[in-house]
Amino acid sequence: MLKILLIEDEFIISKDIKTQLGKNSFAQVTIAKDYNTAFYLFTSNTYDLIISDINLNTNKDGIEIITEFSKIKKVPVVYLTAYSDNHVITRAEKTMPFAYILKPYNNNQLKVTINLAILNFKKDFKPIEESSENTEKLNLLTNREKEILIVLSTGKITREIGALLGISDNTVEQHKKNIKKKLDLKTIGDLVNFTMSTRLYEL
Repeated sequence: MLKILLIEDEFIISKDIKTQLGKNSFAQVTIAKDYNTAFYLFTSNTYDLIISDINLNTNKDGIEIITEFSKIKKVPVVYLTAYSDNHVITRAEKTMPFAYILKPYNNNQLKVTINLAILNFKKDFKPIEESSENTEKLNLLTNREKEILIVLSTGKITREIGALLGISDNTVEQHKKNIKKKLDLKTIGDLVNFTMSTRLYEL
């Protein structure tokens, strides 16, 4: 189960995210509604991911908090925000986040974005030579197959993928067979290595 630190001062949003991500044991979410709590939790625990709202009614906003945290240890970050203006994005980009989620969000988007951020993080810290040929092969896949490939590459099994994307186990297995056939790959390990050698994380 993923361990996620959620920095969010809006009670309804934080409760909803914690509830949604807790379903099917997808993630254990710990909530911090201010800088002091977030700092204590971050420095005394290990997390797989941080989700932080940018606009916080505290002495530091989300970007300032993540800027400080990034100097302590590297953890993938996803920003949750209602803002999409260039000034905010420019400030946020300096902290090298792995994704943004604009409010209002949907639950599937939230989970797929988290998996994509973790995949991106693994790619950065476990370098595999990028293959332009493999990136081209992505055009053979449907959007759903790309989603499954992303989630699969983060270590999820068939049941977990099905629960995450709202499809049956049989449908997941059929997609996996189609992906292997289209890419001419045989094992899950082959699929993971293929994904890490492409630019799927940017698509």
